[in-house]
Amino acid sequence: MSAHLALPLVVSGLQLVLALAALLSGGDRRTQRLVAALAGVLAAWSGSVFQIRHAPDEAGGLLGQRVLNITFVLTPAVYYHLVRVVVRDDRRTAVRVVYALAAGFTLIALGALPLLVQGVVRTPRGWAPVTGPLGLPLLVFYLAVMAATLGPLRAARRRPLLAASLVMLVAPVANFFGFILLRAGVIRLELPPLLLPASVVFAALVWFATRETTT
Repeated sequence: MSAHLALPLVVSGLQLVLALAALLSGGDRRTQRLVAALAGVLAAWSGSVFQIRHAPDEAGGLLGQRVLNITFVLTPAVYYHLVRVVVRDDRRTAVRVVYALAAGFTLIALGALPLLVQGVVRTPRGWAPVTGPLGLPLLVFYLAVMAATLGPLRAARRRPLLAASLVMLVAPVANFFGFILLRAGVIRLELPPLLLPASVVFAALVWFATRETTT
């Protein structure tokens, strides 16, 4: 198996180890439970990338895209909840709204995937999605929720978590604009997917920033 195919599986394993470590280091604390949940979602995300790259047929590629979309929407939701706990913001309405929207996108991914991904096409890097009509709203949701963590973290001076938020904001934005520039003929080389390596940095920053936090 090539490194390109194996890397997502390795990353998924590391994120599962991180989830277990978070539970063992303080599973009775809300912060550590949320860190474990976030790491678990990221592990599923990495696993979906492995599926997309490794699937032998279109059905397997669509399965990977289904899981990828679910984890793409759950990651900012769980992280937003974690940030609110870490900065000790007890207002729960915003968290509930974010979870409700995430649940809506999750139900769409489970029951009406063509709204998010109309199909997949074979590329040298695996099965690439043909984006559906709700693909852009999903990206907007992700970016909006991740951006909403910046203000509270800046105010609370939680610099490692602020850096984590920026990492997960910059990666998809860079790929999105890179795709637009490629289609416009401005650049000739496609940017590699940045979210997988970004998720490794993100998980590490979250772990080290919250391991001493008690709630």
